[in-house]
Amino acid sequence: MESSEVVLAIDIGTTNNKLALFDSSGHLIWKDQHRCDISNTDGCHEADPESWWETICRSVSGIETNLRKRVFAISVIAQGPTIVPVNRSGKPLGQAITWMDQRGSEYLDEALRAEPDRQLARVLCKLIDLSRNALESTVLLQPADFVNLKLTGTIANASFSAPGFLPWRTDSLSALGLDRCFEVPKLIESGNAIGKLRRSVSSETGLPNDVVVVAGSPDFAAALVGTNTVREGDLCDRGGTSQGITLCSKARVEIQGLLTTPYFLKNHWKISGLMSTTGKSLEWFQNKVVEKTISEKDLKIDRPTRIVFLPYLNGERSPYWDNDARGMFFGLDLESDSRSLAVSVMEGVAYGMAQIMARMESAKCSIERVRTTGGQALSRVWNEIKSDVVGKPIEVPEITESELLGAAMYAISHLQGRPIVEVSNSLFRISYTVEPNTAKHRVYKEIQLIYDSLYEANAGLFHKLFAISDSSSGRIFDKG
Repeated sequence: MESSEVVLAIDIGTTNNKLALFDSSGHLIWKDQHRCDISNTDGCHEADPESWWETICRSVSGIETNLRKRVFAISVIAQGPTIVPVNRSGKPLGQAITWMDQRGSEYLDEALRAEPDRQLARVLCKLIDLSRNALESTVLLQPADFVNLKLTGTIANASFSAPGFLPWRTDSLSALGLDRCFEVPKLIESGNAIGKLRRSVSSETGLPNDVVVVAGSPDFAAALVGTNTVREGDLCDRGGTSQGITLCSKARVEIQGLLTTPYFLKNHWKISGLMSTTGKSLEWFQNKVVEKTISEKDLKIDRPTRIVFLPYLNGERSPYWDNDARGMFFGLDLESDSRSLAVSVMEGVAYGMAQIMARMESAKCSIERVRTTGGQALSRVWNEIKSDVVGKPIEVPEITESELLGAAMYAISHLQGRPIVEVSNSLFRISYTVEPNTAKHRVYKEIQLIYDSLYEANAGLFHKLFAISDSSSGRIFDKG
């Protein structure tokens, strides 16, 4: 790869679609993003896959001509597991069903008998529901696979081959008889070429004809590569709309409420905790409660707030895996205001993070380094809160868009003929490290005990809430 060459990284997110150009040294030289259009009706979260493509074409066309001519490779990553159903010709058979979608939850027990991984079991629930109305054989794609299809004309599944990085397993589909309705395309490993850019796409976007499209991965995997989480004891805190707390471990341990699967590194394991609506909680509070953006300056208030927030606005995954769980502010008083509540939302996310990390350490897992990434990492206040709550230094990368950097690393790995881990080691850089405030950590540890007990104390009430009939309409609340 020549120094003048650049790679295009594309991230199809839950909230935003992002595109970025990186040079061969991993420096960000251009970025663009557009809001995703997602519909949410009665627990059904859907997106129009064609809108992703339209956004990409519009963004790429806006890149300066001379810069576009320097693009030699593209790699696409995406949120998920999100189901993009297409026919064998690649035509969408409906809307994409996002990971936030709750349909098919009544099939969870059946799905768990075929797939013990609760994250994948929830995908199977949606597929069981879809299979009831399937009219033709359906090929299962992820959002990145759909974009790769548009770019190259090739139907493929781009990911690491380790089970923990795949959205579904063929043996689980077979166990439920879903293989009669759904097909899984061939796997192309992350960092390998899928194909060259189609001429029609080159004409539409102005990109060179010989651009190679390189297999990416799920966004959480790209974040691991982009944060250089490639050694035992490395922990990646990926905070966006949702949260992924992922530890690289040489020890295989099963931890209640967390997920343990093979890492993309040989003889290593991925131990993960997944939180559903963390960054989304702060967005909700600002957009729908106070109806304004609270500045970073206004968030610099005395902490801890002693208001405990549960960020369960769409159920919760780790460690409870409860669709009925809901959000809560606990400890409100007459002094509570929008600033203290906003900070308590940030603290609530940090408590959830600490809860997951405590389970890891209780199982004798080693946590040597904690690196944060994603939209939350842009907030110095939030980084400080996390460090104070978990009681560990938090390393903030030079490029907080680590998913995009990880995608670029896949493309650079292919162009330079170097292993992905080697590229990650050479291109990752730390911007600054936040050290925990010892006095604040002591108080946060006491409040953490309250946070940990709130779900257990209210779980039965969450379930009762969804059993109450809405007397005005006669319907039963949808379980979300």
